[in-house]
Amino acid sequence: GMSINFVKSVTDLAVHITCHEGDKLFENGDTADRFYVLLKGSVIMERGKGKLYTAEQAGEIFGWSALIHRENYAASATCTAKTELLNIKREPFIKLLEASPGDKANLYERLAKMLGNQLLEVYITATC
Repeated sequence: GMSINFVKSVTDLAVHITCHEGDKLFENGDTADRFYVLLKGSVIMERGKGKLYTAEQAGEIFGWSALIHRENYAASATCTAKTELLNIKREPFIKLLEASPGDKANLYERLAKMLGNQLLEVYITATC
């Protein structure tokens, strides 16, 4: 649902990275200055000893604290397999969003759906 020009601009900002099982992307409390898009692999988000969510679907966004203007990440993220990601810095991305209100609305709608799915998974896991 996002424009081709917007997607190209995001691609230009993104840095493709490959991580391995056990690699930490960020820790709970670290400065939330970037977010990630999962291309393939698996990343678990945890707080303390408790699992919050596992990103496993291509296209999932995580580290979203950076997108909702939180100063710090609310969880830690660790790769649980060989993983390919797009690493996108917050500040240039926010400037890009401000210049494209329609794409901004589409992105935040998609993010809201992902967060809803993550909350549902956390709820189901906690009640089982």
